[in-house]
Amino acid sequence: MTDAPLTPMEDDDAFAGEYVLGVLDAADRALAEDRIKHEPVFAAAVAAWEQRLSGLNDDYDEVPAPNLLPRIEARLFPVAAKPQRSWFGWLSGALAAAAVAIAAIILVPRAPAPEFISTLTGEGQPLVVAASYADGILSINQSAGPAAATGSVYELWLIDGDKAPVSLGLIDAASVERPVSNMPEGAVLAISLEPAGGSTTGAPTGPVLVTGVVQKSS
Repeated sequence: MTDAPLTPMEDDDAFAGEYVLGVLDAADRALAEDRIKHEPVFAAAVAAWEQRLSGLNDDYDEVPAPNLLPRIEARLFPVAAKPQRSWFGWLSGALAAAAVAIAAIILVPRAPAPEFISTLTGEGQPLVVAASYADGILSINQSAGPAAATGSVYELWLIDGDKAPVSLGLIDAASVERPVSNMPEGAVLAISLEPAGGSTTGAPTGPVLVTGVVQKSS
């Protein structure tokens, strides 16, 4: 005996829940965002999921994150530190851990559960970028902040311990995907502002705007 298929309304509700949990791939996320703008019923379903999950953070106390900025800047800019570089804040993993735990209730998963996740932010920076990694694909979704100014581009970097920074490509759209052979836990993802075409030196040449630590999703 098999389970009855979801009704269209149930399928839309599950889709809205997956969007709020952040488990959609780039294409489905873009579709969900378009539906939020043009379909009031679907937008209401998303709002209901956001309200339903908002209380999950109440069970978690904020934990101060280690200050990794000096080590990151020493590796990225060994010759001279930028005099007015902002201090970067690190987000607590409480919400991400809770979202992954709730994801198990979704009846019809549309994408593989991420193996690793990270949220890239910077103190005083409007740019916010969510990263998830599954099956050799790194998905990048810009959830807040402006696009790079004309003549500039965002570039994504992976910093694994004492190894040299590795470029993971340009971030030239709100949602992009990159094939990545390995995503080490505890590594740092960083986004710098580079001239059009990206860095030509193999390392960041412009200011580092946001960073995030790679964590296991469960």
